[in-house]
Amino acid sequence: MNYINKIQLPENISSIKDVNEYYDQNINDLIIYLFKKTKFNKHDILNYYKAYFKNIINKKIQDDYIDLIEKFSNSILPIILKSKYPRQGTYQLLRFIDAIQPNFEFIEMAILNSFSHKKITDILTFSGHATNLLSKDIRLLEILDPYYEIKLNKNINIYQKEFNKISINEDEETILNKLRKTHRQLKFQIIVSIITDELKVEDAAYEFYLLAHCTLQKVQKIAVHLISKEKKFDPTALDDFGILSYGRFAQNLMTSNSDLDLVFIFPDRNQSFQNQKTYHFILSLIAQKMISILSSKTSQNLIYEIDTKLGPKVSISSNACTLSEFKSFHENETFSWEKMALMKSKLVFKDSNFQNELEKVIQKFKLQTINSKNLIQEINEMRRIVIKPETKKKNEKQSNLNISENVENKIHWYETKYSLGGQRDIEFLEFFFNNSKCYEIIENLEEKKYFIKKAKMFYFIIDQYVNLTYSNQKPSRLTNQILEKLQRNLNIKDLGSLKMSLKKTKNEINKYLSLILEHSL
Repeated sequence: MNYINKIQLPENISSIKDVNEYYDQNINDLIIYLFKKTKFNKHDILNYYKAYFKNIINKKIQDDYIDLIEKFSNSILPIILKSKYPRQGTYQLLRFIDAIQPNFEFIEMAILNSFSHKKITDILTFSGHATNLLSKDIRLLEILDPYYEIKLNKNINIYQKEFNKISINEDEETILNKLRKTHRQLKFQIIVSIITDELKVEDAAYEFYLLAHCTLQKVQKIAVHLISKEKKFDPTALDDFGILSYGRFAQNLMTSNSDLDLVFIFPDRNQSFQNQKTYHFILSLIAQKMISILSSKTSQNLIYEIDTKLGPKVSISSNACTLSEFKSFHENETFSWEKMALMKSKLVFKDSNFQNELEKVIQKFKLQTINSKNLIQEINEMRRIVIKPETKKKNEKQSNLNISENVENKIHWYETKYSLGGQRDIEFLEFFFNNSKCYEIIENLEEKKYFIKKAKMFYFIIDQYVNLTYSNQKPSRLTNQILEKLQRNLNIKDLGSLKMSLKKTKNEINKYLSLILEHSL
């Protein structure tokens, strides 16, 4: 049960006036109020915590647990209060303790492991995402030990070794719990490495990619094993299929919150099955099982969001297709933008004869000519989505291509994916810039290519830090912690300069793309 909105302050904090009106407010609002209205020193905070937890903890364990809370807080609070962001740290600490209570083991671990106190403070004051992971698994504290045995260095073997420890010869619940635990530990380690500046965000992108790759590899084996047990067939008969990736996963450029854009592709026939309808049904079950394992929301949260929209919607299932259905789709049914997306796709595994055959098919489709006029029409349709309805009405008599002046709808200033001049427009520009006709339209094209390459990394760094801080819904404003990280990593002096630089970058990209769209290559 979440008691976040039922806060009761201790009576002995007598300096706080009229605080009753804040009892039902968000904790953050309350803490802001306390910092403004009182000195709110370490003693007051400890009393506040103790009173709060006395109200929510079972009376039988209350005294012992309150004692542990006090010891833990005594270890962490002085560091938080001396940090640059005491308010955020205090807020996160309260949320954190609320999430793990009553867990004696964790508190005792945290008290004993003094080496972790500074890192816990860094996590609490900076990353809501990491705090959430830590509250789900107390053993993640071990990762904060400077002598922790796993050292990340862009080595896929490290990830494979950890996932190989998971035996598939156990019951399903045990297998999946171990899978989620292993993924959570490795993900937490990457995030902490970014927070503590042990990893650059660019290097962390590849670590997140390796984690996703090895997770998918293990999930494939688990799904085939579980379905083979259920339907009683030889699992080796169905371990040979392809998984095609798109987006950031395909480009090795993942953030802590990236989803996986996947298409599952199977051989048309399998000699191990007399009835091919049965074979197709089992293919569907395997794909569905993999998606379920990865994206099912549990008390420990999901592993990845999965998007299969880029694949053909065919008879097997909405999540999988045969090789012939994949061919037919890309020969006859795809939009131009889907063909463009395929050009940046990547086959996740290339270890079998079928996967090698599939790779040849994909490479053939990547070489196909894309009708620029059709693509331009589709791009214009996509770009209209980010225009406010009232703005669209106002400009409906104008050219559909004249959208540079339009206002974007409900997009925070720091978001870059779907805004005009954002990541999606960069993907379009990267395609068009390889068209020889662009040299006639865009001056100094090579310089422009370099510019969008830098812009792509600029956007990625912003996304990486935002996703680290906010694991769920993104707020209208960023915290000072995030802004400080961004300013340092991007060599930008303040928030105003960051906003200006981002706006200028978006405008330049939007200008280049609008120019190309107007000329209809």
